[in-house]
Amino acid sequence: MTIEVAQISNTNTFQYVFNRVNELANAMSTKTITTDSNTTVGNAVVNGTFTATAFRTESILVTNSSSNVSANVIITSPNTEMVANGSYHLNANGSWNPIIIPISNSSFVTTGLVPQEIDNYSMSDYGGAEFFIRIKDNNANGYQASKVLSFHNFVNAFSTEYGLMVSNNTLGTFSVSSNSTHVILFMTPTSGNTSVSISRVNF
Repeated sequence: MTIEVAQISNTNTFQYVFNRVNELANAMSTKTITTDSNTTVGNAVVNGTFTATAFRTESILVTNSSSNVSANVIITSPNTEMVANGSYHLNANGSWNPIIIPISNSSFVTTGLVPQEIDNYSMSDYGGAEFFIRIKDNNANGYQASKVLSFHNFVNAFSTEYGLMVSNNTLGTFSVSSNSTHVILFMTPTSGNTSVSISRVNF
């Protein structure tokens, strides 16, 4: 930003010099950016490189006003919730989106012998999932491990179980269904009290 103040000479009157001094004082207090003191209000143009160890602002406007391209991107600061959990990323259009982690671990304790929901995933976020499932019979010394592969077509869900291993007897079977938003994994236990550990990888 260029601030123009007329030069003075020995032939100028006192009032002329006085006015130029006031112009300089005004420019220093309202137009010039200095460290740890003045906050300048208005627009500034830097033709070159602006370097800062830390640059703090509410938002950044990135614009291209050439004849062939017209695009403006406003990069806003993340809100308090985003900063707290740290699970957001900045899109190319300047918006913030949650980071979707494709791996999750959970556990579930079954009761009774009826089908029970033990996990689910969003159809809008993922096209499918592979579950690694470990079951412990809490009433007897028995274990089971297997994998369930599932996918969906945004209407129906499909699955297959494979890699089945048991220490004694089979402790449960698995199936999936879908509602309008999620694929749901169900387990039908063969023992009345089991602990289920699930590791899901989405794709």
